[in-house]
Amino acid sequence: MALGLIVSIVALAYLLRRDFSGVQHELRHADYWVVIPCLAVSVLGLWLRSLRWRVMLDNRLAARSSFHILNISYFINAVLPLRVGELARAVLAARVDPPVRIFTSLGTIVVERLLDTLAVFALIGLTLAILPVGLEIGVVGIVLGVGAVAGTIVLTVFARRPGWAHALLAFGGRFVPPLRRPALHGWLDQLLDGLLCLSSPRAGLQVIGWTAAGWAASVVAGYILLFAIFDEPTWAASMAMVALASFVVAVPAVPGNLGPFEAAVAFGLAGAGLVDQASDAPSVAFALLLHVVNLATYILMGLIGLWVENVGLGEIMQAAQNLRARGRAPEGDAELAPGLHSQT
Repeated sequence: MALGLIVSIVALAYLLRRDFSGVQHELRHADYWVVIPCLAVSVLGLWLRSLRWRVMLDNRLAARSSFHILNISYFINAVLPLRVGELARAVLAARVDPPVRIFTSLGTIVVERLLDTLAVFALIGLTLAILPVGLEIGVVGIVLGVGAVAGTIVLTVFARRPGWAHALLAFGGRFVPPLRRPALHGWLDQLLDGLLCLSSPRAGLQVIGWTAAGWAASVVAGYILLFAIFDEPTWAASMAMVALASFVVAVPAVPGNLGPFEAAVAFGLAGAGLVDQASDAPSVAFALLLHVVNLATYILMGLIGLWVENVGLGEIMQAAQNLRARGRAPEGDAELAPGLHSQT
C-alpha cells in the first residue's frame, strides 16, 4: 500500500507539474454531453463481457446473474486494492443455485486474462499499422503477443487432455514436495473445468467473438469521450490509450489505479499524436475525466448488482478474504462464503 501510494503521487506529480491551471481550464470548458453516450456504450461493453464469462461457464449462470456478479467484481477492484474483486466473483458464483465451484470460476478468469492480453496486442498491432513507431516497440509487442498465444494453446491442450495436466502435476511433485498434496488434483480438476470452453470450437469462437466485441465497445466509448476535450479525435488515439491503460492494473497504486491510469492514457494520446507531450493540459484533463467516468460506471453498476443480488459488500469481502487466506479444499466451497446464501 505504501509503494502504491508513492507510485500514484509520483505519476500525478509528473502529469500536473507543468500546467495545472491549464488542466482546470480544459475541464471547465469540456463538452460533458458526450459523457451520456460514453456511459451507455461502457455499460454495453460490460454486458458483452458478462456474456463471454457466461459462455466460459457453459451457461451455468443466468445472463442477469453473470452481468451483476461481474459488475460487483469490477466495482470491488475499482475501490479496493489487491484485485480482491476476482475472488469475490468466484465467491458470488458459488452461491447461485446450482452453485459454480470456486476453482471453476477462477479457471475462467485465467482464460479471460489471456484473451484480454491477446486483444490488447491486437489493438497495439492496429495502432502500429496506423502510426510510425520504432522497430523495438513492434518487436516487444510481437514477443508478448506470441507468449499470450502460447499460453492459450497450452490451456487449450490441457482442456482437451486433462490427464496430461495431472501427469505434469505429478511430475512436478517429484521435485517439489508441496505439489504432492492429494487435494491439488481436485483443485486442478475444477480449474480445468473452467477451461472447457476452449475445448469446444463453437464455444471457443463465441468467447473470442464476445472478447472482440467487448474491447471494441471500450474503444468506441473512449473515442466518444475524446470529443469532450478534443475537436478532432482519432481512432488510433482511442486504441492506444485503451491498450496502455489495460496494463496499469499490474502497477502498484492506490485503489482505482489513480496516477498510473492517468499516465497511461496521457502517454497513449501523446504516442498517437493527439498531443505533443503526455503532460500537456488537454491530455491530462482527458485522462482525469476518463478515470472519473470509468469509476462512476463501475461504482453505479456494482451498487445495482449488490441490490439485485441481495448481498452485502461486507459479506462478500469476508468470504473473499477467507478464500484467499485459508485456501480450502474444493469440497469446502460452501464454507468459503459464510452468510452468502442463494436468494433464488
